[in-house]
Amino acid sequence: MKDMTVLVDGRLEQITFKSGLEVGLSDNAILAIIGPNNSGKSTALAEIRTLVAGQPPSTKLVSSTKLQRRSSQADIRSNLMPLADQDGHIQIPGFGFHIGGVFEWDSTNGIGTFLASLLFSELTTRTRLVDCDPPQSFDARQKRHAQHPFQRMFADDRLEQLVSNVFKRAFKMDLVIHRVAGNIIPAYVGERPKPEHGEDRQSRTYIDRIEALEKLEQQGDGMRSFASVIGRVITENRPIRLIDEPEAFLHPPQAKILAETIAANGADAQTIIATHSSDILQGLLGDNKDRVSVVRLKRTPTGSTASLLTTQNISKFWNDPILRFSRVLDGLFSDGVILAEAEPDCRFYESLAEKALPTSDRIDVHYSYSGGKDRIPVLVSALTAVDVPVVSILDFDVLNNDQPLKRIIESHNGSWADYEADWLTIKEAVERKDAFLGATQFNEELGKLLKGLPKDGAVPKDALTRIRKLARNASPWDNVKDAGVGIVPKGPATIAVHRLLDNLSRIGIFIAPNGEMEGFCRTIEPKGIRWVEEVIKKDLASDPELDAARKFIAKVLAYLSTLAAR
Repeated sequence: MKDMTVLVDGRLEQITFKSGLEVGLSDNAILAIIGPNNSGKSTALAEIRTLVAGQPPSTKLVSSTKLQRRSSQADIRSNLMPLADQDGHIQIPGFGFHIGGVFEWDSTNGIGTFLASLLFSELTTRTRLVDCDPPQSFDARQKRHAQHPFQRMFADDRLEQLVSNVFKRAFKMDLVIHRVAGNIIPAYVGERPKPEHGEDRQSRTYIDRIEALEKLEQQGDGMRSFASVIGRVITENRPIRLIDEPEAFLHPPQAKILAETIAANGADAQTIIATHSSDILQGLLGDNKDRVSVVRLKRTPTGSTASLLTTQNISKFWNDPILRFSRVLDGLFSDGVILAEAEPDCRFYESLAEKALPTSDRIDVHYSYSGGKDRIPVLVSALTAVDVPVVSILDFDVLNNDQPLKRIIESHNGSWADYEADWLTIKEAVERKDAFLGATQFNEELGKLLKGLPKDGAVPKDALTRIRKLARNASPWDNVKDAGVGIVPKGPATIAVHRLLDNLSRIGIFIAPNGEMEGFCRTIEPKGIRWVEEVIKKDLASDPELDAARKFIAKVLAYLSTLAAR
């Protein structure tokens, strides 16, 4: 059963990374270590335990740890003596130790492997799947002899029910411990049998119904991994838990349930998780955001860096509906993020990059959309606050007003004063009265079109097309969005627009020179997602009409790669 007495008690006060970042931890802190692929998340987790144990001294990512020892040598000796033989040797399945080794607890070089094994609960990807193989039966009369989650559930119905309840949330099946299986303790999945009249759990008829269920060890990787993690999280009682990639093999909803369970069952422990999943992060944050800190690792040509996502920044992610329910959190696990205004834009630029650029020139990019220009600064600020490289791709009509353009520039660490003069030159030139249809003429032309409409039935398609064209001619910025740089009046305005777009690209703001996404391929008529569905049928790598689009996305990715390498 889960013994509420901790054999060895201590907490990590501080973790210091090689890059200089120092992370302080509270008694029940949840620390998520995240980052792109191959950034060293699992390595950092292993090094934390290695440094506490005191072997070996050489590490790549974590330079030191500070452990607050809450047990005294006398406490540990007292706790371990019932497990020792007359010569002071302790034999726990998987471990051998002499009671004299307790002196290592106060050593400045580390507490040693055995004491570290009692301080840390380690859930690694290597052992997670075999964890569901039936363990051996055990002598429940011996104190703390149960070492496996199934053994603890065997000894305590309450623990079995707690684990089964979480398992059922994820898989719609109970997890059932077989208590009369000879010298092993297997687990089964399915609908838990209920003892009928005259039966108990040792009745042959009841056992037959359990054995008619499916064996857990014969299930898929996801189900076994999930059972291993929740089994250890709920039944083990260690002060510090190290969990490596708990999302492995799981679908997003199951990963989120798992993370919620980890957080809910860790009120008296520290939890350090290496993860590549925004679903895990969201599950941890759910009801526990005040306990959660996030360290993001990143490899660079000169080494590794670590940046801290503070509780304040976490709250910003969590309290903003766009940040909370969009997939922008996935950007934390990529080399960089490309933000666009709408989902079709993301699909087009991502498809273009995958087909048009050599694999060697690509980095791990997350594409996310803001749902409009006004939301771009919020997303950019949130991502840059946690050292995630980010660029924005915008339609040309972002130049229509100073807001949100000014806020977008400032979110990319630019100064509005450096761009305002060119912006004013462009705006004044575009909005000259001779560049678009005035209100009086618009009313006259619209009146003529309306008089020609039939009194009954649907409005003819060609009439709607003429009305839309008239509306665009009445708005200079609609015309500019359709045509892009080419429609800006010649002279100073053209010089200003090329200079402005070039200068904005230097801080990560890329404005579609053809006006908008659809301007890169005008032979396809529909807009939005229908346009994307048609354009991706083309040869994105070599179609001549898409040459400007390929050059545009290549420039965007080149800039983002430069940011990611810093």
